[in-house]
Amino acid sequence: MELNRILTKALKESPTREETLQLLRKVQGYDKLLKLVKTASRVRDDEVGQVFKFDGFIWPVTSCTTSPPCRYCGRSAGLWGLDNPLTLDEIEVAGRFMNRVGLKRIGLGGGTMWAGAGKYITEAIRRVKMVAPFDVWVNIGPSLNRADLAKLKELGVCAVGSSIETINREVFMEAKPGDSLEARIKLAEEIMRMDLGFFSIMMVGIGSSYEDYVEHVFWLRRFKNLTLLTVSGFNPIPRTPFENRPPANPLEVAKIMAAARLVLRAPDISFGGVMIDWRLLPFMIMAGANRTFHLGCHVHKVGSEYQQHPPKVIPVERNGNLEFVNMLPLTIDIVKKLEMEADV
Repeated sequence: MELNRILTKALKESPTREETLQLLRKVQGYDKLLKLVKTASRVRDDEVGQVFKFDGFIWPVTSCTTSPPCRYCGRSAGLWGLDNPLTLDEIEVAGRFMNRVGLKRIGLGGGTMWAGAGKYITEAIRRVKMVAPFDVWVNIGPSLNRADLAKLKELGVCAVGSSIETINREVFMEAKPGDSLEARIKLAEEIMRMDLGFFSIMMVGIGSSYEDYVEHVFWLRRFKNLTLLTVSGFNPIPRTPFENRPPANPLEVAKIMAAARLVLRAPDISFGGVMIDWRLLPFMIMAGANRTFHLGCHVHKVGSEYQQHPPKVIPVERNGNLEFVNMLPLTIDIVKKLEMEADV
């Protein structure tokens, strides 16, 4: 059977473009999906080990001036606080929380300002590194230019994000009419030229085809500095232009994540969107994931509606306008029961 041949080969080497497309087309039904995710898990274990990484996430550190807002984004419904980002003092307080729970990796995420974000994010990084010697990654889109990247490198930033979401230009412009795919691709190339780690996001469920996902994954493969890919599932938000679209099917997200693991092999793989649910964590791990920043610890402003409310057993602390959510007691236990080592 062709599917078995491709999966057997994938245990030792990356599938070709055509083989990857065949996987996405042929894996239908739970029995075939189980074969795919079993192979992806084996490749993950062989390439990066049976270790699951937890990051802290501080958000939003910058506002967003993209106009009009992306049609799936909570900002288009007045949610998420992207027009009221954290202050530098609040970012430092957030860093102290992350340090207190023992995290060594943190991400600073925010909106795309399109101009003038470099100075602010540089100072934000200095603030959190005053607290502890975190490994810091940044994802604020094409707000950053080459000079900004040079400053981030000087500060020891481990990775910078350029979130493409979809490589299909028509789908991109429908979902993100105020954004620029060209600017995001240019930023990704600048990150590579500056020899910084590269983080990106691929979104499932906003109109991309299997051919698009394959092209996207193989585009990412050319970046030898790719350290983290997040496979996100579209999650419709009320009052946004995309509110009536169906959410991404978790089975499709898992399938595309597993295929990405087989092609990319060594980079960390995480998940987002509709998949930000602690109950889906085992499923994502089985599909080849080995990292999360949504289900570790996160800090956001009270009332920002950043994500679903955690179970009552999860500690949520408040300090002024900030809310600290520590998912680690729950999610580390899940990881250990899957016989993986938790790396915080």
